[in-house]
Amino acid sequence: MPRDLRIFPLLEVSRAELDALVGWPIASVEPLQGGFSNTLHRVVLVDGRVLVVKHYAGGSKTYRDELATLTRLAGVLPVPEVLRTDASRRAIAYRWIDGFTLDECRRGEPPAAFASLADPLGRLFAWIARTEPLDAADRWEVAPLLAQVRVQLVDSRARERMGGPLADALARAFEAASDRLAWGTQCLCHHDIGGRNMIVQRADGDRWRIGGVIDWEAAGTGSPLVDIGSLFRFAPRYDEKFRAEFERGYREADGALPDDWYRTSRLLDALRLIDTLDEGRELPGVFADCRMLLAKLVADLAA
Repeated sequence: MPRDLRIFPLLEVSRAELDALVGWPIASVEPLQGGFSNTLHRVVLVDGRVLVVKHYAGGSKTYRDELATLTRLAGVLPVPEVLRTDASRRAIAYRWIDGFTLDECRRGEPPAAFASLADPLGRLFAWIARTEPLDAADRWEVAPLLAQVRVQLVDSRARERMGGPLADALARAFEAASDRLAWGTQCLCHHDIGGRNMIVQRADGDRWRIGGVIDWEAAGTGSPLVDIGSLFRFAPRYDEKFRAEFERGYREADGALPDDWYRTSRLLDALRLIDTLDEGRELPGVFADCRMLLAKLVADLAA
């Protein structure tokens, strides 16, 4: 993980604070890596249960939003089970989900294991797309986002950081696909789903299953293609066969997809990458990744 990727510094959390929050005798505590905004600890209780304690460095809103989302989705989608909360400390303790992240599976297990997750991922994303938005009054509209990106690609920090030729190529791509980008009905959207926040588990031999989806603090309303684009952001990780199996699982779970869903969803995800490049802070490692991903998208669109 690039050193400049953290949004907020890690919080100092004492053992006494964890004792008070958890409310059961603790055997051991281990800091967890991987979160970019929050501070996480793996807590093992003396009775053998394992919890995650998550402190929200971003303030009360992210704490309240994730708690409301996890409460709403319990029993509907595979989300962490909330056990204890503390509003004053902005902290949630939830049950540990055994397994590996999707990224860890891809890097550390045989290719057949990762390939076996394509169909379950398609089904999971279809289930998410059929879930009602958390707030019926919250509307996701692509038109304002396209208006914003047109400005960013002409005159902004994003254009300076990616260079004129790449910015101009992206502008042409958005204009050509503007009608397709508005596809889809309003649905629940994770808004940050990818290989690091999906927990997968071995099912049988080389076959794996989805054990849980974590980090829901940014959840809201969106098009089904928003989360699909987030999943496939790092396009080279998912070959044509993987994408075909994902699509088959998605459709078999009664999910609807438009023609050219793969490229369209990646273009939608590019809106977020461009917005990141427009950041006021200097994040060289993050910006390098964004440029690489956007250049790969442009190349794929031209192929």
